[in-house]
Amino acid sequence: MANSSKKSDINIPSFETGMLAYARSIQVTEGLFFATRNDAGDLKTPVEVHEKGVRGQSSEDKAKNPGNSNPQSVEYAVLPQGHDGLELSFSIRFMPLSLRPHACGSTQVGDTHARFASAYRSAGGYPILARLYVWNLANGRFAWRNRFQSDDMTVAIEFDGRHITFNPMKLSLETPSTESDLAAALVGGSPDDLVQLVSGIATGLSNNNKKAFSIRVRWNAVMEPGQEIFPSQEYIRDEKKDKQLSRVYAKLVAYNRDRRIFQASMHSQKIGAAIRHIDIWHGSETHRGAIAVNPYGGVQETSEVLRLPKTKMSFYDIRAKATELLDDIESVEKAICISPSAHFMMANLVRGGVFGSSSKKAESNG
Repeated sequence: MANSSKKSDINIPSFETGMLAYARSIQVTEGLFFATRNDAGDLKTPVEVHEKGVRGQSSEDKAKNPGNSNPQSVEYAVLPQGHDGLELSFSIRFMPLSLRPHACGSTQVGDTHARFASAYRSAGGYPILARLYVWNLANGRFAWRNRFQSDDMTVAIEFDGRHITFNPMKLSLETPSTESDLAAALVGGSPDDLVQLVSGIATGLSNNNKKAFSIRVRWNAVMEPGQEIFPSQEYIRDEKKDKQLSRVYAKLVAYNRDRRIFQASMHSQKIGAAIRHIDIWHGSETHRGAIAVNPYGGVQETSEVLRLPKTKMSFYDIRAKATELLDDIESVEKAICISPSAHFMMANLVRGGVFGSSSKKAESNG
């Protein structure tokens, strides 16, 4: 009887094993900042990161010299004189890497993940994720703090010979846009272009022939010369800290009129975090709007964690119910009926990462 019981356990689906990793399905390039001129067409000037000394005041809690001068050196970036606009540009590849694990310690678990992805695709789940990703491109969330530096901006997306342009100010940062909302925000291109963009992203994420779907994105905003620009801020490890600089910005080597400069940039990770602000299924009554997809629903801006294990809504709690999750997704006939748990799980697999179980769980699952 013991052997019979053990044999039957093999047929019970599981998403858990000691080694499990998914490659990132949305690959973003580093974003580059350029200064533009309305009267100069395509002429662009790289935005340069400079250094300056400032004299602040000690204002932190329990400061050693409260209220006293606090001289420091910081890096900064501004729109150069003679320019009236700012551009942030980057490219994205959407790849079908969520269809099965990149690395897996169990053939059975790998097949279970592939089964889930296949059912999710058949149910029409990928187009729902694709529309949410388009929402975060069209609303300009990826510009982060820079988005609030202007009231006049556009987001242009190029793909497969098509061009589509949105007015981000017509779209919410909290409430996901419907296809009608996105179409109403168009200032260039057609509703059919919008349909093709969503379809292209969904296909890129889910096609079996491993063909990626690529787009180019440009965020343009009207600004005043000298207005401050906010690239990504670097996190510097203690052993690499320059004691002379209290703020270091992300930058890449570039050339402006044969002069070597440091061009302001936005980390690909930060752009990616904006695009994956699609967790609208977290269920929190205290936090409004979507948050970035991650296993525990962490919100960096507020230090909230919306999917703690005690909520039973973390990625790991959801995937522990493999049989229930598979039964639900394989019985779905319309995309509108896909459960929030299935969307959240797939969004994490698209995000990618290492999702291996603890050693005890791995042992109990064979």
